[in-house]
Amino acid sequence: MENKKVKVSALNLVPQFQGETTIEAINRAVDLAKILEDLDYYRYWVAEHHNFRGVVSSATALLIQHILANTKKIKVGSGGVMLPNHSPLQVAETYGTLETLYPHRVDLGVGRAPGTDAETASLIYRQKYANIHNFMEDILQLERYFGSEDEQGVVIANPGINTNVPIIILGSSTSSAYVAAELGLPYSFATHFAPAMAEEALSIYRKHFKASKYLDEPYFILGVLAHGADTDEEAERLYTIAQQGSIRLLREEKGLYPLADEKFEENLNLSSAEKIFLKSRMGINLMGSKETMTKIWKEVKAKFDPDEVIAVSYMPKLEELEKSYRILKEVVENK
Repeated sequence: MENKKVKVSALNLVPQFQGETTIEAINRAVDLAKILEDLDYYRYWVAEHHNFRGVVSSATALLIQHILANTKKIKVGSGGVMLPNHSPLQVAETYGTLETLYPHRVDLGVGRAPGTDAETASLIYRQKYANIHNFMEDILQLERYFGSEDEQGVVIANPGINTNVPIIILGSSTSSAYVAAELGLPYSFATHFAPAMAEEALSIYRKHFKASKYLDEPYFILGVLAHGADTDEEAERLYTIAQQGSIRLLREEKGLYPLADEKFEENLNLSSAEKIFLKSRMGINLMGSKETMTKIWKEVKAKFDPDEVIAVSYMPKLEELEKSYRILKEVVENK
């Protein structure tokens, strides 16, 4: 495990911060992709969220296409497509087209949650949560649509046939671990916001994994928060952005993403319950100077032994993001 090379990737929710426009948020996401490509990051994922005023990643596939068009080699994909919101055919046609336009660069991360509230979910595509229990069936359909001519049925996805778009199962509970293990697919766990079940889910995935045409062995992607900076104090200051975002989500407050505020607990008048929520909500956070982040990473690596780490950072300035992701890459690769 000590000499195991861990791939380093990034996840972007495409936050829109106070004082900036939507196009500025999108442009930052594209510029960050270029930076990560230069840093030799393995992949760059865009999330799917709806009815969040401060998040611009509702039309995930369009953002992915835009990023692909403005980069040259980095793999770009969904982190992920929330299948209750889409039909497998629609997803296969969309991502089959992307793979056709940008060969061997497209990922399809899929999740079983709607990525929004119940009312919004009922308006997006399907009737509320009617299809959340068809998750495995939906994935099998996607595999067929992306497969060979011989695997097709009456209905085909074109483009889609023979594209073999890689499918990764996303999860924040143990349910998805069983699906990923049964189908022999890579598994990505959202430890950055749902740490409670991470160890149990990983144990289930590795214990029940069945080899497939995609993988001989389990492949685990660990989702983390990353806040790297020159000093621990600066990293902690930047971390307050994510903390405030979680409180606003808990309070169901609308609005753009807040800026860093070291006195946010006082300014937002946090209750004792909200402080407890913050501690439980915030998952693995690789935070601090390079030295501090290295210590945290060694503990995380020993605990989870991931094949890949995918990090999300909430920072408004591109130079802050570049520094944080550069430090993370050096730490994980022990440089």
